[in-house]
Amino acid sequence: MSMLPPGVLARMNRDRVVALGGTRDLLYVAAKLPNVVYCSGYRSSAYDTDPDHRMAVVFDSENMVVVGPVADLWGAAECASKPFIYMGYRRFFFDHTEALIDGETRFEQYSSFDSALNAAIARLSDGKTRIAFDTDPTAFDLASTLPLLSQEDADRVFRTARSVKSAAEISLLRSATEITEQALSTSLANARSGVSEADVAADITASMIRNGIRPGFVVVTSGPRAALADAYASRRILRPGDVVRIDIGGTFGGYWSDTACTAVVGEPSDEIEKVSAALLAGQAVALGRVLPGSQTAEIFHATISAVCAAGLPQYRRHHVGHGLGLAPHEFPTIGPDKSERLVPGMVINVETPYYRPGWGGIMYEDTLVVGEGGAKRLTTLDNRLIILPD
Repeated sequence: MSMLPPGVLARMNRDRVVALGGTRDLLYVAAKLPNVVYCSGYRSSAYDTDPDHRMAVVFDSENMVVVGPVADLWGAAECASKPFIYMGYRRFFFDHTEALIDGETRFEQYSSFDSALNAAIARLSDGKTRIAFDTDPTAFDLASTLPLLSQEDADRVFRTARSVKSAAEISLLRSATEITEQALSTSLANARSGVSEADVAADITASMIRNGIRPGFVVVTSGPRAALADAYASRRILRPGDVVRIDIGGTFGGYWSDTACTAVVGEPSDEIEKVSAALLAGQAVALGRVLPGSQTAEIFHATISAVCAAGLPQYRRHHVGHGLGLAPHEFPTIGPDKSERLVPGMVINVETPYYRPGWGGIMYEDTLVVGEGGAKRLTTLDNRLIILPD
């Protein structure tokens, strides 16, 4: 699978942010994790282990400085276009005197995140009249006296930039989805009465890793546990009659997959078939409503109404989908409030989950890319209740 080098894609992403900002006198600071990845091409593994991990990307139309722990210097440099400027903090030791000689990677060390961030801002402040932070700037001890773009306006620039994907981003999302569906198919081929939820989850995880996905969530729940919305797989053994709800996702090149399906061990009960049919009716409506120009609130209400009319009148949800990209849930949300218009380039997930404690749960989920004349599914597996051997 060929893909753009991370540094090249990150440069394209920064250019999009700057274009949406609408003026060359803005200096941009990305400090939220997805925006750091979007603008630098680098995701530190320390985000998974250190709740205090902080990085930022300071940039304008021509230049970029990455701020982060010294330990991330060479990982970030590997992903970046050259020349690369990194302002590090915290103590860490590389024997990198020779590696720095060519000047392609320029490194400065500071005592704290705030001091490194201030140095990066000062370096790129010439000719700038305002700073656009993607997060609350009061979280930083800023030395700059430049006025700040309003938080609402800064949020809108970054959110809008990330919501409409480039062809390169869509390619990464397609690959993430394909590999995830391959993992799902592999696991379902081995799933049957007598294996555990953990066995199914292990098959999914191994296939993901083997094919280049970093697993993010692997929800495999069965029987009454299928009503547990975001539970880890357990050692519970699959039994005849069990419903098995699977909801999985991971990242490929930083971009997420998110897909879900439902199976039953042996013959499904009448109730399982009824609930599944109602949810599939709603899913079909949602899939048909994801079009350029569609309003998210209209998609939501049409989907809920379809499920209720198809045999599940008590069905309620706070949303039936969301954007997908560098985060598993992105703008826009397919919900009843703050309706947004879908535009070409958005990648949208639609889903119809149902959870009944003591009984179980069923869900289906698909990923689509919105085009000029319609939408195309990135997920390719059939939406149906899957029958597993009993």
